[in-house]
Amino acid sequence: MKFSPATLTVKTGDTVTWKFADRVPHAVQGIGDAAMGINSPIFTKGEWSYTFPVAGTYRYLCPLHPDMRGTVTVQ
Repeated sequence: MKFSPATLTVKTGDTVTWKFADRVPHAVQGIGDAAMGINSPIFTKGEWSYTFPVAGTYRYLCPLHPDMRGTVTVQ
């Protein structure tokens, strides 16, 4: 399992939407202080969005599958 794409570059103020469509539960959780606001509920199907208000590098993972990791770079 993996996030696709695992890396993404967006502009300040852009919204990123994670979509899940399988039978396995997932969530999106930020790693580190910069990504503290990234914290979705756990769900199997559906989507969750987050708007990035500040430039920086935001790392995240699925807390149920810690090898599922990704990075959003906000310029």
